[in-house]
Amino acid sequence: MRFTKQRVTTLIFVCAAMAAACKSGAPGGATDSASTPSPSENPSASATVRSDSVLLRTDKSQYRAGEKVTLTFENKSGSKFTFNPCTRSLEREQGGSWVAVPDAGRMCTMEAWVLDARGTRTGDTELDSPLAAGRYRIVVRMSPDAPNGAGISAVTDPITVS
Repeated sequence: MRFTKQRVTTLIFVCAAMAAACKSGAPGGATDSASTPSPSENPSASATVRSDSVLLRTDKSQYRAGEKVTLTFENKSGSKFTFNPCTRSLEREQGGSWVAVPDAGRMCTMEAWVLDARGTRTGDTELDSPLAAGRYRIVVRMSPDAPNGAGISAVTDPITVS
């Protein structure tokens, strides 16, 4: 098998995604002091810091539980990133802070989507069902294409779920 740059990038992304899945609280999974706190650990903590490198927009500002959401990623930087719109996180506004919504049963194929430097891409995801009415935002973690680069979190503006 020949290892091209694309295959190596995909392999790295898959390994990183698998490691992240282990950290998400799965039985026997590892924990990390830098991981996002669960609502039960720190319900008032802001769960995610927004990145200015990649803008993330939704196709609408209001949705129903279970509805499809089209995400648009706009890379403002000179770096490539890999991501998967299916493995997104959902955060709910509670008391002025953003709290991660548990999503234990969510299953996604492990795909590495590439967002080119200064590029734009769209991808779909679904909101959970059932989902309580409120203000939410979608967070997509992205890995840099460069070795030793820092990962980022692309975050949407708040959306309303009714």
